Amino acid sequence: SADQYDVHLEKISQNNGSGVDNHAYEIEVCVMFSCILLSNETFSGPINATENYIKAHSKLFKYIVLGVLGAGYVAYFIAACVLDFKRATALVVLTCLAVAAVSLELLNKYKGKSISRFFKPAVRWFKSNLKWIKWVFILVVVVLLVVWLALDTSKRPTQLISFGGVCVFIMLIFLFSAHRTMVSWRPVFWGLGIQFCLGLFIIRTEPGFIAFDWLGKQVQIFLDYTKEGSSFVFGDLIGNIFAFQALPIVIFFSSVMSVLYYLGIMQWLILKISWVMQITMGTSSTETLSVAGNIFVGQTEAPLLIRPYLKDMTKSEIHAVMTGGFATIAGSVMGAFISFGIDASSLISASVMAAPCALAISKLSYPETEESRFKSKQNIKVASGDEQNILEAVSNGASASIGLVANIAANLIAFLAILGFINSALKWLGGMVGYPDVTFQVRSEIITTYALCGFANFSSLGIVIGGLSSICPLRRNDISSLVFRAMITGTCVSLVNACIAGILFVPPLDCVEVFNGSPFNATLSDVAECCQELFQSTINNGTVSFEGFWGNVANATIFLSKCCQCCGFPDVDVCI
Repeated sequence: SADQYDVHLEKISQNNGSGVDNHAYEIEVCVMFSCILLSNETFSGPINATENYIKAHSKLFKYIVLGVLGAGYVAYFIAACVLDFKRATALVVLTCLAVAAVSLELLNKYKGKSISRFFKPAVRWFKSNLKWIKWVFILVVVVLLVVWLALDTSKRPTQLISFGGVCVFIMLIFLFSAHRTMVSWRPVFWGLGIQFCLGLFIIRTEPGFIAFDWLGKQVQIFLDYTKEGSSFVFGDLIGNIFAFQALPIVIFFSSVMSVLYYLGIMQWLILKISWVMQITMGTSSTETLSVAGNIFVGQTEAPLLIRPYLKDMTKSEIHAVMTGGFATIAGSVMGAFISFGIDASSLISASVMAAPCALAISKLSYPETEESRFKSKQNIKVASGDEQNILEAVSNGASASIGLVANIAANLIAFLAILGFINSALKWLGGMVGYPDVTFQVRSEIITTYALCGFANFSSLGIVIGGLSSICPLRRNDISSLVFRAMITGTCVSLVNACIAGILFVPPLDCVEVFNGSPFNATLSDVAECCQELFQSTINNGTVSFEGFWGNVANATIFLSKCCQCCGFPDVDVCI
């Protein structure tokens, strides 16, 4: 460098008159700097030229890399399908979903305006006739609902109790609404309708049940990887102590969600779901985005998606944001609940169903009385984290979960202790009148899962006030004044969710009870169904044996004999 060269010149001048051979030293310095300049020109020239070429043709290189990766994935996909298509079913479904999503994005980007122009006459006609179309639609929906209830509850009239529960909750919330005269029924009925359709697809249809059952199993398998980290830290304690087995899942799940946010995957998914709810329910983009986020993340993380807009949101919108947090469980809390042994597919489906219901009930509890600034079709930019790389995202996610882990542990200790005391008191009081088994123990596990799929409790009041106030200090007073109503509304959302599940859920048939309580008659549908199930579980290799549930039934052989005799199945393999 120039500074180094000056140092050497100064040394030469100091040597003058001291008897040192400056001539030889000058030659050495010149040769050294000539070599440095030559090497810089030799190596930096081609490197700079290459770098400039890559920058000038960056798009070409990007397409080449994407093409190579795409070709590699296609080869991998074909190989997986050829080797074992059944094993690759999940890969096929996920690939189809990804291709469909990308295709829709590209179609909207390049042909969106053309498609809009093509459908413009139809949209104009629809808007001009909206009034009578709306009433025809409402009439058709009401008729279909009445017919469906009449047919579906004919065998199980107890389902009508759940339907009555939905009606009672809607009536009560309306009576205690903050502004009854300002209620807009569009978001209420659309939200409940979307919730019902989701529940019908998930609980009653085979594809929906299989999809969410598979998803639940995959989540359970994924969360089991927590043991790799917790076993290293806690050793053998993870198998004996609940805190070391379940609570590390919260840390793991929090880190994973943080990474998904860093990659932008969660933002994309939440935007698509919120768009569907917004165009049907007519809610604002900000509140819809936050409530949709609650399907995947917790009550303090979801509002971060709309952080820049909180200061300008109406009270009704802030109430909806808090209700969505109270009415759902997601992220780390869902991971913790699954670790407690709760069915993962039921938790996921309950959280998905609760989102539209939360918007519907919140608009009934606290209707819109102000003019929202976010009703237009403007694009709302989704806020994201400040992480610089994936490792930082993993670390931040783990650190953020520490307070949540402590909160869960403290609440479990407190609530289980109080519940134990209340159960003992109820048993003592019941024993006085001949009913010593009176407790708060719940029997209907699936319906209870939907009812408890929320975070509406008094400890959450502080979490919500602290979390939202730190995000938007200017709205602290509004948040504090609305939070209690939002908690009550969130509780009602969870109970309505449970009622919808009660309408749709068909309890599995207890075949042992059917066989013991009913005559063996093929005309009885329950008997015929149970006999078919018993036949499928029977193995006859000279010696009759049973697999699955029937392997533990004492009288399975007698039941099989009676099924073969009574139900017109003499030609079934296991009966021959």
